[in-house]
Amino acid sequence: MVERSGVRAAPLNALRSFEVAARLLSFAAAAEELGVTASAVSVQIKRLEERIGRPLFERGHRSVRLSETGARLGPALGVIFTDLDRLLAEVVEPAIDSIQISAMPSFAARWLAPRLAGFTARQPRYPVRVVGADRLVDFDRDGVDIGLRYGRGSYAGLHVEKLADARAFPVCSPGFRAAHEDRLALPAGLSGLPLLGDETSLQSPDLPSWRNWFAAAGVAPGTGGRGPVFDSAHMALGAAVAGQGVALGLTPLVDEDLRAGALVRLFDIALPSPYAFWFVCRQDRLRERKIRVFRDWILAVMAAS
Repeated sequence: MVERSGVRAAPLNALRSFEVAARLLSFAAAAEELGVTASAVSVQIKRLEERIGRPLFERGHRSVRLSETGARLGPALGVIFTDLDRLLAEVVEPAIDSIQISAMPSFAARWLAPRLAGFTARQPRYPVRVVGADRLVDFDRDGVDIGLRYGRGSYAGLHVEKLADARAFPVCSPGFRAAHEDRLALPAGLSGLPLLGDETSLQSPDLPSWRNWFAAAGVAPGTGGRGPVFDSAHMALGAAVAGQGVALGLTPLVDEDLRAGALVRLFDIALPSPYAFWFVCRQDRLRERKIRVFRDWILAVMAAS
């Protein structure tokens, strides 16, 4: 092992293997992330344990957990390797300076995608890659530059700016409305018609839902026909565009379909959502040019629409 000024150099491969295994609490998962075998991870960790003179894991029959020493070392190494990755990103000029964006799939498909050509035309230097994801990403680990989230805006330790408030109201295709014009004159007329649901409303009882909308409309609970339930607002709105029933459309997700005439709004009654749409990034990266230009663009487009 190489020594510097009489001090043995840190075993970087072993430290990296341990940091990943400690974070994932799995040698197999660590091997997958590192692109090596689980036995290679195990060998590296054993070497590190021999160097330290203490066990880093308590090994069970089919699981591992961190020892007291491992629990102290793992998080500290995570910070060190994150700082190292940041340093490399700062000193190495990328060949293509792309923008990695994580967005709620419904927002990505129904609002962002139809407008991205405008950003590309203005900023051709920064190709955009959009990943549809409902989960909260780790900006340090997942290689994401910007998050576009639907929530309450409580994202600790991050820069957060509101893009838009959200309101919900019934929407359907023009053809569906024409076919059921008499029944759609009043909210109660939705009774018996297929109401398209999505599981987004199940995240919290105060989010817009058909039950809450009927209550706001003064219509007896239980009114409305049963329709399919989708796991995303994007699919529910797609079914509404296809004339399959009435969906509870959420602004700004329905803005483009309403503008294009693919959907029409039914009734003036709208439910405000306790969630809103947010621009999120790391605090220390807000001044990066590629993040700043995308932020300025999306805020301007959202304000104009």
